[in-house]
Amino acid sequence: MAEVGYRAIRTWWVRAALGVVLLPVSLVVLGSGVMLLTTESLAGVLGHLLSLSLVLFIGLVWFVGTRVQFLVDDEGITIVHYVKTHRIPWEQVAVIEQSGSYWTMGAAVVVLRGPVGRRITALATTDRMMLYRGENPFAFVDASRAYAPRPPTAAAIEAHRRWIAATNARRQGR
Repeated sequence: MAEVGYRAIRTWWVRAALGVVLLPVSLVVLGSGVMLLTTESLAGVLGHLLSLSLVLFIGLVWFVGTRVQFLVDDEGITIVHYVKTHRIPWEQVAVIEQSGSYWTMGAAVVVLRGPVGRRITALATTDRMMLYRGENPFAFVDASRAYAPRPPTAAAIEAHRRWIAATNARRQGR
């Protein structure tokens, strides 16, 4: 297992903070469902099943919604989106860019060698997620710094450059 050089979001504290908010809500919903069961009617059973399904939905949203991550290590980049995980070894990375589009402003974009030009945007690295990463959201407001590389993009570019240098050194040493 390679040593992680950069981790964009530490999901444990985001999950804990949301859990503090969502757990009491879930308990209230479950409690009301149990109270509906005491009516001993079909409507009470259906109400209980509805409250149980609502709590399961809240749990699913809590888990999937806090899943996004961006990891840079010696072997490559791991991009975890809400449902899919991309593990990209450095051999497959052509270049690392930064997004300038509205919804993904500041996000690290990994351009792959094959299929040629395929781009994977790391959602955990957008400017909208700066607070979750523990970064100052006002650091890049100035127009002169608007397109400066954000910390996740800079970390990925630096790790990619180190990998390229190590690969070239190995080739020259043969």
